[in-house]
Amino acid sequence: MADRPGDGAADGTDARLTGHLAELVARLRAAGWDLSSEEVAEAVWLARWTGRSARDSPAGPAAGPGPPGRPSPDEPPVPPAVTPEPGETRPPAEAPASPVSLYASGRHHGAAGGGFPVRAPVAGALSGLRELQLALRPLHGYRPPLPPLPGPLDEEATADLSARGGAVQPVFGTTDRRVTEIQLLMDASPTTSVWQPTLDRLRQTFEQLGAFRDVQVRYLHRARDGSPLIGTGPDPGPTRLRPADQYRDTTGRRLTLVLSDCVGPLWQEGRAQSLLHHWTGGSPLAVVQPLPPRLWPRTALPAEPGTLVSDRGARGRVTFEPDGYGPGAAPDALPVPVLLPTPRALGNWARLLGGSGQLSVPGAAAWVRPRHPAMPPPAATPGTVPPRTLLAEFRSTASPGALDLAVHLAVVPLLMPVVHLVQEAMLPDTGSMELAEVLLSGLLERMPDREGAGPRYQYLPGVRELLLQSLDKGAATLVMKHLSGYVSQRFGKGTRNFPAVAVARLTGRAGPPVDDAELAGPAAPDRTDAAEGTDGADDDSETAADELFAEIPAEVVRFYLPSGTAPERTQEAERLLEQWHAQGDAQLLREARTVAEGALASADTARTRLVLARVLRATAGTSRTRRSPDLVRALLGQALTLLDQDPAGPGGSAEARLELAAVRYDLWRADGDLAHLTGAEETLRALDGDTLPEEAETARVLRHGRVLLALAEAGPERERHAAEAADALRAAADRLAAGPVPEAADGRLSGALLDLATALRLIRAAPQERLAAVERAYEAAGDSRALRLRCVRERARVHRDGGDWRRADEAYAEAERLTARDSARRGGLLAEWGEMLLVEAGETTRAEGILREALTSTPSGDEGLTQRLNLLIGRALVRRFGDERERSGRDGFLPDLYEGCHLLEQAARGGRTARARAEAWLALGDARLTFPAVRGPNPGVYFDQAHTAYAEALRESELAGDEPSLTVARAWHGRGVLYALMGRERAARADFRAARDEWRRLTASGVSPPEDEVRATDERLTGP
Repeated sequence: MADRPGDGAADGTDARLTGHLAELVARLRAAGWDLSSEEVAEAVWLARWTGRSARDSPAGPAAGPGPPGRPSPDEPPVPPAVTPEPGETRPPAEAPASPVSLYASGRHHGAAGGGFPVRAPVAGALSGLRELQLALRPLHGYRPPLPPLPGPLDEEATADLSARGGAVQPVFGTTDRRVTEIQLLMDASPTTSVWQPTLDRLRQTFEQLGAFRDVQVRYLHRARDGSPLIGTGPDPGPTRLRPADQYRDTTGRRLTLVLSDCVGPLWQEGRAQSLLHHWTGGSPLAVVQPLPPRLWPRTALPAEPGTLVSDRGARGRVTFEPDGYGPGAAPDALPVPVLLPTPRALGNWARLLGGSGQLSVPGAAAWVRPRHPAMPPPAATPGTVPPRTLLAEFRSTASPGALDLAVHLAVVPLLMPVVHLVQEAMLPDTGSMELAEVLLSGLLERMPDREGAGPRYQYLPGVRELLLQSLDKGAATLVMKHLSGYVSQRFGKGTRNFPAVAVARLTGRAGPPVDDAELAGPAAPDRTDAAEGTDGADDDSETAADELFAEIPAEVVRFYLPSGTAPERTQEAERLLEQWHAQGDAQLLREARTVAEGALASADTARTRLVLARVLRATAGTSRTRRSPDLVRALLGQALTLLDQDPAGPGGSAEARLELAAVRYDLWRADGDLAHLTGAEETLRALDGDTLPEEAETARVLRHGRVLLALAEAGPERERHAAEAADALRAAADRLAAGPVPEAADGRLSGALLDLATALRLIRAAPQERLAAVERAYEAAGDSRALRLRCVRERARVHRDGGDWRRADEAYAEAERLTARDSARRGGLLAEWGEMLLVEAGETTRAEGILREALTSTPSGDEGLTQRLNLLIGRALVRRFGDERERSGRDGFLPDLYEGCHLLEQAARGGRTARARAEAWLALGDARLTFPAVRGPNPGVYFDQAHTAYAEALRESELAGDEPSLTVARAWHGRGVLYALMGRERAARADFRAARDEWRRLTASGVSPPEDEVRATDERLTGP
């Protein structure tokens, strides 16, 4: 340049400045940034105040005003000439590279200064940001439908207007400050980790767009009661969750994009759609659906194509005109735009909001309603569909990439880092959409999360073997090599690398001998580190690595290199199952399942199906599996499918039928479906005992007795089934006691006698006979703490039924001492004890304390017992208030009455069955009439609440189908008392007559109603 700074030549300065700006813009465009003139000006202005550059101007201080030591605002700093050291050769100028910086030392032959680097976007998970930014630029033109915010005070205009008007009248200027913000709401569903890169890409795009004052990222969670909650993180544990309505905007200043595949529980139940309906009228809202459009009809938010039309007069609301000619939307439904996370779809939405006037663009939308209906449950219970059917359905709808990905993932543990590794190494053309297809295919189930491991999945039983049939051994070996490298990098080279061992086995390379037990990994018994006297910090990580990366390679090796024929593997599975029964080692049961599934995949025989069904039923009965009721039902459903194929086929029909009856009985215990219980009884009754071995016949008689007992407790023919159950259980007990080695019965004798005592109670046998069976069971229990607990609890029930409250109380106290403090059964035992003290013994205060302890001991997922305890505690509090009034003539502690009504209402609204809800509504109606204000001058509100409670009790009793019903009789009587207090004598007498008729029906059915209550109803009818 010919002109030097400070010469005062304005034209030279302008030319020099223009030249620098042109060079800056050229370099930015070469780096991939296409900035507007306003954005370039902001960058130059910001560079002025970012600190003194290390490259001082060679001409000294810059001319013009400015702080000392800073470059002139009219001239950017010029880098100094660098003199090379002796022997140093100056490198030639390099071509532009990424990342690109305004002060890159390699390009300007100097050290990096204190400026802000400008980096070009790089390929990877956050690629495509530039295209998204260009598409979303119209959002700069979005303006909320509110008056603009006032700018700074204009002092001169304020003084002039105030002087003219004679009063102070402030005048504010205009402002260009951004007032709009955007909220990115991520659905915290099981597939959250799949769409996290998409969320990050959207977040970074909006942060760099410059159109919003703030970009907020939040996560949508589901509360225990199903209501939507919102937090700042995907994990509900450390995140503080708030009701979703707290984040609803009604000003139009906050745009909301909901990122979800719309398949989670909130969407299945319709609550997420109702939330969208509630939000969509306040400010712009759209759903970003990452799944491909061909999968949208399978989600809970099926969108249809059409035209999106902007309505600038309705707070940015977008209307929708569908293209199809199907049935119209419901009158209360509203459209919500559904967008793909692509520049085209998001750009159309941005043009709708940022444009002026009424615009229309092609798009898709879904209809949401204020009370959106839930999706119907699946036709088949999860886990009951055969794996071949599941895979056939997936093949018919999946994309080729998703199908290839599912096949390759059958070789590895399904952790997200490993899944991404397989995609990058083997299937680079697949992405999040293909992965979501696999995760939502129905072929997988989610495993319990482990701290630090992220979400974990596994294929349903039998699916992995079918998928491996489509993958040659060479491809499986290559995938296993990549997994071996991941294990070495993730867990260190000191960890046993089971995938590497599997590669050596599959390739046949010479190496140290490795047996199948080592390849299968450690046994990992169910024990705690505290029992071993160590903290277990290092052992936990190694055990986790072994568990996750040892079992799958072992299964793959067994598939490609089977160790024997199908009959041999079936025998091996039986041996492992017997060993598990003896040792209780969970690893043995997992190995038995793997071996049995492999045997079934190679030879589908009746014997193999029977063995696999036994393994599945044993797995469903483990303590770890019982924590997940859905998993229990799924495993038992698979066993039922296996046995239903040919229960009487060759290979042992009697064994198959016995196992089929056991599976149906366990299914009834899992889901309460009486059809399973009836089918089990029919199967056992049809078996010919003469053709069975002695041990099998004993098992049949015992199982038949227990099935009949269950039918007596749950079925319609109570007395007949109870009598048959008593006969069968008595015969089974005699068989067990007369066996060659009675002590080998392994607790079966004690259990049979306890069931016999229950059957005797149902047929109203004498207490002495019941007590004799219980005492025999206690003697046969031996050292089994669980059996002794059952015996003592049954002894308490015998004394309770006989009216001996003192001995029943002592037996319950002994049972409580036998129960561990953290036992899941402790809450039920204490509830039974407290109910006896409250209802029958009349010890209200002591019963309340025991019931409250039972409530704290009840597992969080047992809603039925929780609501039952709420009912009992509420009744105890109301009774204590009434007892104080009867004893002293004064009202009791009024907060007891308020708390009691609150608990009763909770039980009434949250009861699991109609019978339980009816009982709670009845108790609430009686409690409302206990308030002192009922007999005051203004009892109206209590009358209304009591009337509602009695009406709900009658309605729920009708739904329960109990005829006649003690609850119905009491509800008619209670409402009659209410009408009498209200002065409605005719209505009161009608209800009393209905109560009397119900009492009579109860007596005719063999039920003895309380005499004092029947007498009270008669006195109401015969009185004046």
